Amino acid sequence: MGLFEKIKSKFVSADGKLTPPPASFATRPDTVYAPLTGMLVSLQEVNDEVIPAGLLGVGYGIVPTTSTGVIYSPVSGHVGATTVTNHSIIIAADNGMEVLVHVGIGTVNMGGKGFTALVSMGDEVVAGQPLLAFDDDSIKLAGYDDVVTCTITNADKFDRVDRVGDSGTLIGGRPLVKIGDPLLVVRSE
Repeated sequence: MGLFEKIKSKFVSADGKLTPPPASFATRPDTVYAPLTGMLVSLQEVNDEVIPAGLLGVGYGIVPTTSTGVIYSPVSGHVGATTVTNHSIIIAADNGMEVLVHVGIGTVNMGGKGFTALVSMGDEVVAGQPLLAFDDDSIKLAGYDDVVTCTITNADKFDRVDRVGDSGTLIGGRPLVKIGDPLLVVRSE
């Protein structure tokens, strides 16, 4: 059995369904956690017209460091919205946060190719649960940017949102975050 088959066997069940294992990390209800491992970038650095303007909320971009990616739930709550192309998802957190995870820039044009939903609208999820899978190589081959954005879309509902994403490990001068690292903390005073 080659390396690819060994890795695939960890994520695909006997019936052929994609079943990545959940990530396990300590959570707090006021915190949004990194949904994947990668290099952290500010939203202003994202090559898009809408995201840097803050129209999708307050948060970060994460440039993936693996070619086959899994997006893990950054909060506990329920799936509030999904797209038919499986490239983005909103989690309505138990404390009222609405957290959007969006994979790539322009990836809606891929029509779902390279994306697999692992949950459905209305499903209850816990932080660290796999939500969707994507093939980073497919995104790049299609000519799109692979940055994953994680934002709180209703940040104005809270008194303050602190950006706490940081890391002592740097890649190319940028912090490396791993699944479950704290990114954002909401404050209601």
